[in-house]
Amino acid sequence: MAHIPQTAVALSSSDSEPSRESANGGGAIEEGTKKRKRTTLPRQDRLYRRTRFCEEYLANGHKATAAAVAVGYAEGSSARGIGHMFLAELKASGELAAAARQRAEAAELETVRTLREVARIAYGDVGRLFDADGKLIPLADLDEDVRAIVAWIELWPDGTPKKIKLWSKIEALDMAMRHAGLFERDNRQSQQNMILQVELVDAPKRQE
Repeated sequence: MAHIPQTAVALSSSDSEPSRESANGGGAIEEGTKKRKRTTLPRQDRLYRRTRFCEEYLANGHKATAAAVAVGYAEGSSARGIGHMFLAELKASGELAAAARQRAEAAELETVRTLREVARIAYGDVGRLFDADGKLIPLADLDEDVRAIVAWIELWPDGTPKKIKLWSKIEALDMAMRHAGLFERDNRQSQQNMILQVELVDAPKRQE
């Protein structure tokens, strides 16, 4: 019987063994379609940033994106998204309203205190610096309202007052009048008087 030589067949890698893709069921494709994991901040760090965001938001004139950037988030869509989310959370929890109320109360207290200090200077009586004999009263014996009008004081070696410089009463009155809008009110009244005078001297129309 004649011997028939077998034809050598070169096997490709795909024929000889399963490829890495076929072995893992299309792992390369699956690997490419995996969703990226979102990195989230620890709860404590996130709450800290949200609290700081609230402070920045109230301080910068209610700009959410700028507040998010100020607390460490990247500019652009990230800061806009975080700003919108933090703002919604703060409104829903009532934290934003509470923080705004606290800032308003603090500002009001500061305003009241400032106006009180201006009033002390504006309405201060220099006569209360002296005793019945015309001598300067020791600083420790002056009450708080009187001490407020003193800018600086020079003492004798024994500690008694030698020279005292007072804050400007005119400047204090000017501040008080501006705060009360007295200058604006006075100017508005003057303008009304001027208009009235122009209308009075206007020539009457002829009757036909």
